Amino acid sequence: MIREYSLSLVALLKGILYDSQKDAWEGLLQYEKDVRKYFSTIDLEVYLDKSEGYAYLQQKEQGEESEIPRLAEKRQLNFFASLLCIVLRKYLLEHDAQGGTVRAIITQQEIINRTKLFLPTVSDEARQQERIITTINKVIDIGFLRKLDDNSSNYEIHRIIKGFVNADVIDDMLEKLQLYAAEKNITH
Repeated sequence: MIREYSLSLVALLKGILYDSQKDAWEGLLQYEKDVRKYFSTIDLEVYLDKSEGYAYLQQKEQGEESEIPRLAEKRQLNFFASLLCIVLRKYLLEHDAQGGTVRAIITQQEIINRTKLFLPTVSDEARQQERIITTINKVIDIGFLRKLDDNSSNYEIHRIIKGFVNADVIDDMLEKLQLYAAEKNITH
């Protein structure tokens, strides 16, 4: 049986649903109550941010007595991925504070420069830069960043990062990551 909101269900099961996915997005907005009810039966919640234009599924907090296994396991990010996500979130915060456009565009070199501020000085800067570029690709896979199709080294920061990196902890986390990097002498 195909429901009016089936496209929305499938899009959410595949990952992040953006408002640019017109039919699925409109189905979610129109049948939000039904979509939420559908996923609640398997302990999933729909996180919907209408103002930023995205939605995704998240596992409900389960008690130890829950009989339903977790659908998606939480995964921890490594040091570089964590640092890069926080750097990108800080850039987005600054971009919004300056009244920038809705789309936050950042160059690869700016990502590298901003990330290096929180890493110890190394003798092999090329290797460190390559590690940052590799991490950029991982963050693209996570869905927080998208390479633009303009044959340049420009990226768009997806606003969904706001749902995962709280603005209130950015400076504190950057300071902690910088201390950790210096303590562990993280270079690669």
